[in-house]
Order: sequence, then C-alpha cells, then structure tokens
Amino acid sequence: MNAKQIVLVLAVLTTGLLTGIFFGFEVSINPAFARLNDAAYITAMQAINDVIVNPVFIFVFLGAAIFLPVAAFQQRGRRKGLLWIAAALYIIFVLGITSVCNVPLNDALAKVSVSGASAEQLHAAREQFAGPWNMWHTIRTYAGILATVIAIAACLRKEA
Repeated sequence: MNAKQIVLVLAVLTTGLLTGIFFGFEVSINPAFARLNDAAYITAMQAINDVIVNPVFIFVFLGAAIFLPVAAFQQRGRRKGLLWIAAALYIIFVLGITSVCNVPLNDALAKVSVSGASAEQLHAAREQFAGPWNMWHTIRTYAGILATVIAIAACLRKEA
C-alpha cells in the first residue's frame, strides 16, 4: 500500500468512525435519554461531554477533516471530485455544526449545577439544550453519513 492509498483509507475510516459515533447517538442514546427525567438527562449529557473529548475522538473527528481534503488533492478524475464533495460536507456540516452549534450548547449545559437547581430550573436548562442540540446533531449525523457514502463511492471509482 502506498502513501496515497493510506491517506484514502484513513479518510474513509475516520469519516466512517465519527459518523458511527453520531449515528449511535441518533438511534440509541438520544432516544434512551429522552426517557430520563431532567436531572438524570443533564447529568448523563454532562458525563458524556466530560469524556468524549479525548485523544482518540479528537484524532477521528479532526482526522476526517484533514484526511478527506488531502485524499482529494492526491486523486484524479471523478474520484477527486467525489472526495472534495465528501470533504466539504464533512467540514461544513459535521465539523462546522459541531464547533458552532453543539459545542457551545455543551458548554452552556456544563455550567448547570444539578444538585442546587430546582425542578423548574432543570426543566428550563434541558429545554434550552435538548431541542437545539438534537436538531443540529441530526443534521451533522446525516451529513456524516452522506460524506461517508460519497467517500466510499470515490474508493470504488477507477483511478483516472
């Protein structure tokens, strides 16, 4: 395997892994968390947000944003075009939405003290967080799925 192929594999792998994390949230964690009361929901989301930013997650999350455009730059023909599309989708709708929408919501939720809050305060905090966070999460999940499919399609194209 040459360097160009390694970059292409890393582009698809990191995009797919990150999308898999988001997909897992979309189809299991978010529906399960919807069943929790406000205090449990906030506590659980705070716990996830405390641990998700780790070296492996950062490598996968930022790796896709780096490897996709590098792979696109290295390729030719339709494969190149598909990888540029996948890179744009990922950077704008996954990395961008996460950075501009989801992370600020996570940061705001981190400031909520569950132990000292009334039921009304907890409900208000959840309402301010959950609806917008889930909406942006759904968009970034589907964008990630589309970016992954397009990156895989690029791999299946004959090299020009």
